[in-house]
Amino acid sequence: MRKLNALRQHLIDAVPALQHDPGRLLTFVEDGSIEFARGGNLSHGYSYTAQLVLTDYADAIDAIMIPLLDWLAAYQPDLPHEQAVSFEAEILSNSAVDVALRVQLSERVVARRDCATGQILAEHRMPRLDTEECPAERWQLLLRDADAGGDYTLIAEWDGPRDGL
Repeated sequence: MRKLNALRQHLIDAVPALQHDPGRLLTFVEDGSIEFARGGNLSHGYSYTAQLVLTDYADAIDAIMIPLLDWLAAYQPDLPHEQAVSFEAEILSNSAVDVALRVQLSERVVARRDCATGQILAEHRMPRLDTEECPAERWQLLLRDADAGGDYTLIAEWDGPRDGL
């Protein structure tokens, strides 16, 4: 589940509340399946619902969602937008919630047999869609309450998706 680990690290790096306490982000895999062709080809794909639970979260929900969507745009751009992310929240108090996010993820593994050496060479593939129209390496998320007017407030910042995650 390399893609889930990469997404988890991206959120920890991007969400200020998680930078201070990464243990508040719990990750699970639900409804996983393996897609493969019968026969000698060992290449396969993982397809699963990743559940990410942020506990006792008291900041703006956009500080989670926008970095999540930014990562998905680069690493899972083929998801139908109406199915890509779902969420639930449990209100703990006037200022804190537990938020459960469900994200559809897929991973490809290319496995080749080398009959001469008796080895199977396996490689996880995480292709990334480059967004050349806006290639910033570092992002800041600023939020303004439209009803109150005023200035924008910095609520999160993170590095853009990188190769090799």
